[in-house]
Amino acid sequence: MRKCILLLLALLLALPAAALADDTQFIEHDPFFLDDTWVEGSTRPGEYHYYPFTVEQVGLVTVRAQLFCTGRVQLLDADLIEWDEGYFNGSAGAPETQDFVYYLEPGAYYVCVGNDSSQGDFRLKGMLGPCPSTETGDNDTYLGAQLLPSGETLSGVLTQWDEHDYYVFSLDTDTQVYLTANTTLESLMPNLSLYDGDMVKIDDEYGFKGYAGEFLLPAGIYYLDVWGNDGPYTLKAVYTPQPGATPVPAESAAPDADEPAFTFGEEAPETEDAAYANERDYFDVAPEEDFLDPDSAPDDFGSLLLDLLREGI
Repeated sequence: MRKCILLLLALLLALPAAALADDTQFIEHDPFFLDDTWVEGSTRPGEYHYYPFTVEQVGLVTVRAQLFCTGRVQLLDADLIEWDEGYFNGSAGAPETQDFVYYLEPGAYYVCVGNDSSQGDFRLKGMLGPCPSTETGDNDTYLGAQLLPSGETLSGVLTQWDEHDYYVFSLDTDTQVYLTANTTLESLMPNLSLYDGDMVKIDDEYGFKGYAGEFLLPAGIYYLDVWGNDGPYTLKAVYTPQPGATPVPAESAAPDADEPAFTFGEEAPETEDAAYANERDYFDVAPEEDFLDPDSAPDDFGSLLLDLLREGI
């Protein structure tokens, strides 16, 4: 009898949990727009309300959430992966409001309101502050670095998902390079790094605002990396070849066969054979072939040999 009572109690305790699990609902709503207009709703325990929104242009996105109850609000990407959340402790007479502010790339996003215990009203709205940008889509690594033409001002935005923006320029000869970078941010500004063609760092500028730098650089490829804190920026490079500098040739040109090897009136350049002859004369050593050539022997060589033979006899 006691076992039956214990089993009955266990079943009674398990029923509320099962009922709560069955009541969990995924509720998707129509999209809301980033036009500063409120979207209202209400939630009960176990309900999760998903509101999609689209960012058409890169910029500063503000999602304002206001709950007249306790609960949780999440920001998610298009794959419903959470990247921020906020917990609320509002009431019908005193709602709690939180702003989620991020620089976002164009794309689809979601706001989710609700949890297992939230019950009450809420409302949402979004705003977009677009930022000018001339970025290409693949400049997040140096392999896809965007060309930075001389004298052109480019604009870009470091966003929530964008840790680096790379730019590239090339020099044909020794060149004076003038760099300028700016941002509208007053704090937590982006940083700027200069690399050579092997991605060896040349210089850093942390928290640039109204930055201007000057470098004398040899011929080669160079990369600029804008990185760090999110926000808009502008970047410009002016590169002017030094006076009298000549471009580095791809390969040395072969001399023209019709041109003389030297100018008359000047001493001819020493050839390899002449150098060898000079070296031989300096050490007073005859080449081996001179010993084998009978015509090259001196006239008194036979007399000297005859005297040696007589002495030996």
